[in-house]
Amino acid sequence: MKRLFKLSVIMLLAILITACDKTTTESSYLDVDYSDFVGQFIEEVEEQLDMPSDDYYVYYYGPGCSACIEIKPEVLDRFYRAKNTTIYFVTVYNELDLNPDTGVTATPTVIRVVNGQVAEFYEGVSEIRSILNQIT
Repeated sequence: MKRLFKLSVIMLLAILITACDKTTTESSYLDVDYSDFVGQFIEEVEEQLDMPSDDYYVYYYGPGCSACIEIKPEVLDRFYRAKNTTIYFVTVYNELDLNPDTGVTATPTVIRVVNGQVAEFYEGVSEIRSILNQIT
């Protein structure tokens, strides 16, 4: 009887430990990458303030930027779902990839361009997170 009781307790503990070991923090973000945004990359520096739309956002990111990597799932999910907002990307490898008229000096940065002028400027993870809900 004691043996059966001990075996039952051990089995119960094993089940509880296994159940507690499962991660329950699944991401609600879409599994998207930069390659999913074909045609939305600005290659020429002078075009950063001169795209066909009169009102658009530009997201500046660096491939090795730790802050960019941190915020990437949130940003790409929001940008991918956006239906009413025009968004472009600039991959920043060095300062030559930046149009000096944008004021961008670091990544990650999001600017909003209206009629060829920087109307809004968000630099860093916390500032970018604060505006993601505006992008629809």
